[in-house]
Amino acid sequence: MINIDIYNKTHTRITQKIFDSLVVVAQKKLIKEEVIPKDKNYSIELTFVGKQAIAKLNKFYRHKNCATDVISLSYYDKNVIDPFVGEIFICVPYAREQAEKLGHSFKEELKFLFVHGLLHIFGFDHAKPAEAADMHGLTRVILKNGRGAGI
Repeated sequence: MINIDIYNKTHTRITQKIFDSLVVVAQKKLIKEEVIPKDKNYSIELTFVGKQAIAKLNKFYRHKNCATDVISLSYYDKNVIDPFVGEIFICVPYAREQAEKLGHSFKEELKFLFVHGLLHIFGFDHAKPAEAADMHGLTRVILKNGRGAGI
C-alpha cells in the first residue's frame, strides 16, 4: 500500500481526496507492471510550496536557478526494507499558471504533477523518447482511471 503524507506550505486549500483514487490506481498499475511488489507498504511525502521554495530545491538538487512545477526525490530501492520511498514537491503558483496556459483546471494540473512525481519516485524517467512514451502512457492510464474528488 502507498501512503501519502501531505504538507501544505501555501495558503491554497488542497485536500488529500483528489489524490486518494490516483494512489490506488497507480499502486495497482505498478504492481501489475512488476515495478513494486504487492506485499510491501510505501510512504511518500507530498509537499505544496511556493516559487521561492521550489527554486531553492531546484538549485540545490538539479543545479538550476529557477522555479519549476514539480520535483521528486526518490529513495526507492527494491532491496531496502525502509517504507519511506520519496518526496514530491509541487509548486502551487507554477501549477496554477501552467494549468491556465494549457487550458485545463488547477485540480487537473495538480493531479498530473502528482502522478508524474510518483512515477519518478518508482524509477520512471522521460530523458529518452522510449522512456518518455512509457511514462506518459502510464500517466494517462492512471489519470483516466483515477478520477478523484474535488479540491
